[in-house]
Amino acid sequence: MAALPISNSRHVAVAEGDATRVVAVADLAASLGAEALIRLHEADFAALAAVGRDLVHFNLERTINRAGTRYALVPIVRPGRRRPGGPEELPVLDPTRFRTGLCVAVRQGVPVAEVPAPLFAISLPTIRDADALAAALVRRYAELFPDLGPAEIVGRGCAVTRLRLDRP
Repeated sequence: MAALPISNSRHVAVAEGDATRVVAVADLAASLGAEALIRLHEADFAALAAVGRDLVHFNLERTINRAGTRYALVPIVRPGRRRPGGPEELPVLDPTRFRTGLCVAVRQGVPVAEVPAPLFAISLPTIRDADALAAALVRRYAELFPDLGPAEIVGRGCAVTRLRLDRP
């Protein structure tokens, strides 16, 4: 099974009132005091308020996140999409709201059913077990990978990123 394409890591769209503008990820991250970005859906970003200093974030299959890198966690106001046979539509972010933190560990390609229970304890409050993780992966990635059904999305496994968040 071939790996899924990674989302555009060079450019992102940002909301500016009713308009959007494409910017370099590196420039946006630097303006937020970070080296890179972690994009969170609105509900997931809102749930950060209930998280302590340690956070586990899950991506589908694999991630480009790296231990030792400082990240800005930014809310997605309009998710990206892939059209069959077409390029990715960039997600639109709201850079006026963000949290920063240091990535302390990354694991790639972990089967959803094999995520250790202690990691769920420091995940978002809406992801406290494998079933909730599976539902979150489907919710987050179904539009980005329209050719995959829910079971195929979950079957890809997840990447696990551990972060130490800065105080808000």
